[in-house]
Amino acid sequence: MADWQWVTRVHRAIYSATGGRIGGNLMGIPMVMMHTIGARSGERRSIPVACYPHPEGLLVLASNNGGPKMPAWWHNMRAHPEFDIQFKRESRRVRAEEISEDERLKYWDEMAEINPRVVHYWHTAQSEYNRRIPVILLRTIR
Repeated sequence: MADWQWVTRVHRAIYSATGGRIGGNLMGIPMVMMHTIGARSGERRSIPVACYPHPEGLLVLASNNGGPKMPAWWHNMRAHPEFDIQFKRESRRVRAEEISEDERLKYWDEMAEINPRVVHYWHTAQSEYNRRIPVILLRTIR
């Protein structure tokens, strides 16, 4: 198991066990716990993901740390775009929608200021893997 997978498991456990009191930030980056539904299994899958403010919810990037493949949650989200999230101590129901390139550019500087690694992820995914990183709005529906 890769080192980052252990970090994700521990982070998910702490975030869940504390009801979001601990784990809502990781190294100064806001985190959302997404509770997606498995595309094939239909089972609930929970994953902490870096997030960024948006007037209608939160933005997340399907970066997979700039790796060659989309993250598993991306496939789950596409199959079942409505799901629950926990942002710090607040639970919400959201609908996931990919934003346009124009809108991504509108928020890009803010995302990069919060998490400078997104610039590296974006460049690596495009230059090394010819992969586009979708930016998704988790639009609050209740």
